[in-house]
Amino acid sequence: MRRWFAGLVSLGMLAGCTFGNDNEDGAIAVMGLTSFDACADVLDHLKGEAADRVGPYGLGPGGDMVAYATDGAAEDSAALAAPQEGGGDDSAARQPHSTTNVQEAGVDEPDVAKTDGRVLVTTADGTLRIVDVTGDAPRELGSLDLAAAVGPDEADQRFAPETVDASVFLAGDRVVALVRQNPMIAYDMAVTYPAGGMPPATTTALLVDISDPAAPAVESRLDVDGSYLDARMVDGTVRLVVSSYPTLEFPMDEADWNRPEDELTERNQDIVAESTIEDWLPSYTFTQGDADPVSGQLVGCEQLSRPDEFAGFATLSVLTFDPEAGLSTDGTVGVLTDGDTVYASQDRLYVATTRWGDPYATPDATSRLMPAPETITTGIHAFDITGTVPARYLASGEVEGRIIGRYAMSEHEGVLRVATTLDSWTGTTDTSESRLYTLEEGDGELVQLGQVGGLGKGEQIFAVRYFGDTGYVVTFRQVDPLYVLDLSDPAKPTVTGELKITGYSAYLHDAGDDRLIGVGQEATADGVSVGAQISLFDVADPAAPAKLDGHVVPNAWSQTEWDPQAFLFWADTGQIVVPIEGMNGSSALVVQLGADTVTEQGQVARTEASPDGWTWLRRTLVVGDTLYTVWQDGVQANALDDLAPQGWLAFG
Repeated sequence: MRRWFAGLVSLGMLAGCTFGNDNEDGAIAVMGLTSFDACADVLDHLKGEAADRVGPYGLGPGGDMVAYATDGAAEDSAALAAPQEGGGDDSAARQPHSTTNVQEAGVDEPDVAKTDGRVLVTTADGTLRIVDVTGDAPRELGSLDLAAAVGPDEADQRFAPETVDASVFLAGDRVVALVRQNPMIAYDMAVTYPAGGMPPATTTALLVDISDPAAPAVESRLDVDGSYLDARMVDGTVRLVVSSYPTLEFPMDEADWNRPEDELTERNQDIVAESTIEDWLPSYTFTQGDADPVSGQLVGCEQLSRPDEFAGFATLSVLTFDPEAGLSTDGTVGVLTDGDTVYASQDRLYVATTRWGDPYATPDATSRLMPAPETITTGIHAFDITGTVPARYLASGEVEGRIIGRYAMSEHEGVLRVATTLDSWTGTTDTSESRLYTLEEGDGELVQLGQVGGLGKGEQIFAVRYFGDTGYVVTFRQVDPLYVLDLSDPAKPTVTGELKITGYSAYLHDAGDDRLIGVGQEATADGVSVGAQISLFDVADPAAPAKLDGHVVPNAWSQTEWDPQAFLFWADTGQIVVPIEGMNGSSALVVQLGADTVTEQGQVARTEASPDGWTWLRRTLVVGDTLYTVWQDGVQANALDDLAPQGWLAFG
């Protein structure tokens, strides 16, 4: 693990690269996969690719996207994790409760607040807190300082609580805690360094025993080189996805900036030639209780693959472990490529990366100018996650256009559906349009089955949702076309209906009984947003979707637009709860859903003022007949039926 300080620009962007060739249908398929037999083969491959691309300033487009170290200013890196706690096992005390709003049923997602109907576990303020939710008012049972648990030094301000971004899985009496942190960088102003860049990241997973909520105990800790992209848990098995970049250093001191570029290139070629496998592939450190840490290579070379077309120097790793059995790196599988968006069904996991052209396509490898954007494409890598065995790398492919996030993807009966926007400007006119592709696995490739295009010409995708054989796509510029797509024949996806209304929905949710909920913004006929809106659509007739009702909160917006986990639909009472930010600060908007109506029940505001004057509403949960709002500095309880305040718990 390395800590990088002054004068560092990471390899964090050198891996992005388009691979494959366009076919006539607009999809790009990776032409096969190659696995490695030994680490010597991996090292030969990486050295060969790097030798052709290294320049005076390192690797990447023209050499700027590299790790610059000055006079050995590299040390151990910041760990990115922290523990959290969940509930005990007193099933008699558990109450009916909401769960994290997930994309796919049966596929759990890490969140900043979880409940088992007895306790509420939250990391909203960067500290793990266990809250009793069985009484009339919330009561803190115990807490764990995540910054102290992860930081190597209490004086290290990079690990201040406000820098800790933690999420958890709750698995019985155990919690798997995953933490993102943003270490600060100290720059030596006496030396000129290139702009941009971030230090290499470390991901830490902690397994925490919460059988005694007042005294959570860290059973084990796993530190992994790389950035935690996302994770999923299916039937008690966790899949953790990490993206790692090489730690190979190309030193630059003040004198180097005046050296001829050919000399610097030759020096960097020597650095590549002398590199070891440890410079290229991620490592891990595992600690069980008070035992001495054990370190090793995260991905075995025999478990590593690469696309036949060069896809960068990053390593994309998928770890598999069962919280009941403990943390583990056994069976970790990797691909030499990058990734930034994770989607999973119950038996498939996909990692996607949107790329703006090929950063290695410039004819002058020593040029320090980023190549001009070309075709925007999204590369996708598929893994088999059936059962409890380690993930298995299956196939890769690429489609034209960019995705808006994981909700743009959906796997159904072995077919991956992907919705993208193809951005295009003529200088004064936006000629963008959107498409939906269907892909299936075949001989190491994600092969296109069909596509439908022409969606929202001159517009961008704002929301996508799939339910079985039906897909919904929302595009927007001035009006909101809601498209209904028939995906029952993957070879021939078709648009069956379209609804044009003002405003847009950025999140879509199934309300049952042929009803669709939309959360977004109402807008004028000219496309100017006027306030947050919850809409209700009738989608019984795929050829004629209709808007039944909508509730608008003027001059406001909802976090749900970009964070679906902030959405709560409690079907037992027909209540929808979304966080709202407006002129009067944050609140939880509660609406009552009728057969054809959306009616505001009220807005839950804080009963206690924030000492800082502003606070962030992170999540809303239902336990029994109580609505809990989780804020950045506390938890509030309100009666679900009339929203009357029942108690406030301040963090501190």
